[in-house]
Amino acid sequence: MSDVKQFLNSPPLSPDIGQIRSALDLYESSQIMLNPGVKLNAETNLLDFKTAAVLIPIWKDHEGNLHILLTQRAKHLRNHPGQIAFPGGQYDDVDTDLIQTALRETHEEVGLPPNCFQLIGELGDYLTISGFCVKPIIAEVTTLQDMTLALDEVESAHWVPLDYLLTPTNYKFTRRNLSDIHTGYFEIQYQDITIWGVTAGILYELYQALDSHIAASIKKK
Repeated sequence: MSDVKQFLNSPPLSPDIGQIRSALDLYESSQIMLNPGVKLNAETNLLDFKTAAVLIPIWKDHEGNLHILLTQRAKHLRNHPGQIAFPGGQYDDVDTDLIQTALRETHEEVGLPPNCFQLIGELGDYLTISGFCVKPIIAEVTTLQDMTLALDEVESAHWVPLDYLLTPTNYKFTRRNLSDIHTGYFEIQYQDITIWGVTAGILYELYQALDSHIAASIKKK
């Protein structure tokens, strides 16, 4: 788990929207993402995973600080009840692609329509132990409207500073049995919410994508 230890001791990042866009332009978004220490076995068939997408909305406030939108899923949901998550859900036949899936689900869950966003880029497909192949779509919030939560799906919404989520010392790595599988995952405590599992794993991957680009930019100077 040297990669975990290295990450937890890595420096914080504080990118602007331009740096995020440049980093994702260079990122290989066709790769498969897993929690550190988890490996695909020979029997794994990606066709067995349900296709889904989440949106990572980034909003810049009046002082220039960046924030990411997270939701708390309703506790009665079958998959990941009560967990902190990005808005999103399963691909539907009405969707032309996974970008539309992420935007449609975000509109349904928190009331922010697609014209509020400008696409920035994508991360790799994230495989969950619950059987989903999740595509994270990253977009800037260009028009922030009042949110209307679909309370049958979303219990609450939270804007979390991006700088906080890109500070590795705010993470810890935990191991336990989930769905009869012994696995490890990242966990982040922010105020009264706990961000863990898939959501924290996607944030870890976002850090990796940004760190590679920023490190390369520094070497060029």
